[in-house]
Amino acid sequence: MSFFEFLDLFTLSAPIILLMGVIVGIYFYKNVDILRKILTFYLALMFLLDVSSRVIGDVYGTNIFLLPIYGFVELFMFSLFYYYLGIKDSIKLKTALIFILVLSLGYTVWEIDYIQNTPINELETFSKVVSTLITVLLSIGFFLEKILTKKEISSDLFMLNSGILLFYSLNLIIFIPLDFLINGSELKFYFWLVNLIFTLIFYIFLISSIWKNGKTRG
Repeated sequence: MSFFEFLDLFTLSAPIILLMGVIVGIYFYKNVDILRKILTFYLALMFLLDVSSRVIGDVYGTNIFLLPIYGFVELFMFSLFYYYLGIKDSIKLKTALIFILVLSLGYTVWEIDYIQNTPINELETFSKVVSTLITVLLSIGFFLEKILTKKEISSDLFMLNSGILLFYSLNLIIFIPLDFLINGSELKFYFWLVNLIFTLIFYIFLISSIWKNGKTRG
């Protein structure tokens, strides 16, 4: 089996793990807190996008225009996550978050049109990088708010936010050279493999958090 055949098969682990996460989330849905409910919806949306991207890729030969949608969905879901973690208590922060989401939605629509009308070797797309950066800033902001106000944070929330911060920080580093990942040599496939491994670990981490919260509150 060649590396590319292995990589193609390995990508199938993503929808399988996501589906397992959705099942766990549904099973514990009545028991888990609002944050884990949001994470369940996040995993469900990632599953739908993953399956859609495979179907669209097979039918049309490319699914690159879905990348901005991935970015916006992630930004929206984690904006909702951090909204319930404290942003909802500040009118200024709520207003700023809504403004960012509206701008991001507008840019996402524009970038989808741009991708569909630009040769793939000329693409320069930034929405995924920007949405990832905003998620990192939201995560850091949560920690800073706790430090500045000297409020205690539970160990499970500390671990959950740390995991989100670590994953999206690594994700940001990987997606900064996005034009290389799209148009680069065969080396780009190794970058995609690394990103896939990080992503699978992150999904399992989120599923574990949902499971533990459901068992604790059940």
